[in-house]
Amino acid sequence: MISEKIGSLAPFPYIPDETRTKHSSDGLFLRPFGVFKDDLAVNFNQKAHPFLVTQILQCCTTDKNGKMPEQEFFWDLTIGKRIECLVTIAMLRDLSKLSVHLRCSNESCQQPMEIDLYQREIAQLQLKSDRVDSFMVRIGEKSFQIRKPTGRDQIEWLKTSFANEDEAIQWMIRSLFCEDKIIPPDSGREDPLSDELARTIDESMEENDPLVNFHLMTHCPSCGKQGRYKINLEKISLLRLRKAQRNLFETVHRLAFYYHWNEDDVFSIPPWRRLHYLALIEREGIR
Repeated sequence: MISEKIGSLAPFPYIPDETRTKHSSDGLFLRPFGVFKDDLAVNFNQKAHPFLVTQILQCCTTDKNGKMPEQEFFWDLTIGKRIECLVTIAMLRDLSKLSVHLRCSNESCQQPMEIDLYQREIAQLQLKSDRVDSFMVRIGEKSFQIRKPTGRDQIEWLKTSFANEDEAIQWMIRSLFCEDKIIPPDSGREDPLSDELARTIDESMEENDPLVNFHLMTHCPSCGKQGRYKINLEKISLLRLRKAQRNLFETVHRLAFYYHWNEDDVFSIPPWRRLHYLALIEREGIR
């Protein structure tokens, strides 16, 4: 069984019917990161995070026979779904929670505080989002159908250069309109989106795709004031996974140094047995 080789597994989060049918992606699981030799090949220094996330998701997704889906499957997932998967992987080795460090937004307090995010809460938020592929935004008498962005959209955004941040936001929002032409062109160019429309779309996106721009309302334990905090779930998860990779490098180094094994020797041993060898080394005072 694949679970005996890896340890704890989590069922792959809900996949929309269209994506599941397109990629024949039934019966998938997520495994912990920082276990196999392939995990050492992930380059956390690459600047384009969409490619890093896709590499991790593919590395940690398997069926019961140990087979991984093709990369195209992960690019077709919404950004929210990709974040949910990344968070799940990051939580698999630590009691299904992420500890987030914040600072009170009350200027007279500003004390540090820590909150725990749990996998089941993240999954419930995303499951609500999964019920719709697109949503309607209405401004005055006009209605606009907006779809949720995918990993493939991120690739297209990375390919395009923009004069400034406002232009980038305008272009990215336009790419999510379900209709080909939403605002009539002016002299061969599209009119800029109104501030009201851009703001309304942003608010609707936050409501319908909550993991992308995740916010949390919580009380400061020091002053008791409630505040709204933005939490970058992707960044926090990547930091934890990078730490897991560093721990794996250290494990290989210590076992190789003490037993004179190479990488293949180390990874031929199940993870639970590696831990026993590390405990023996620790007991004998070898650093």
